[in-house]
Amino acid sequence: MKTLTLFTPTYNRAYCLKDIYDSLLRQTSTDFHWLIVDDGSTDTTQELVEEWMDENRISMDYIYKENGGLHTAYNT
Repeated sequence: MKTLTLFTPTYNRAYCLKDIYDSLLRQTSTDFHWLIVDDGSTDTTQELVEEWMDENRISMDYIYKENGGLHTAYNT
């Protein structure tokens, strides 16, 4: 079990998620888990995250849900 969970709710932010991913790869500690909750994105967010998950370079989970607003992503 990882010590820290990094939570990123997202909606159509594929263009900037790579910056977060690259930053996480540069960390000296890997004692974290990245949780991404996608609030119904219609861009390439899902495909991008699935590529990173296939790389298996950091611990992460991806949850896709129908769009319902930021608060519903937090509740998920």
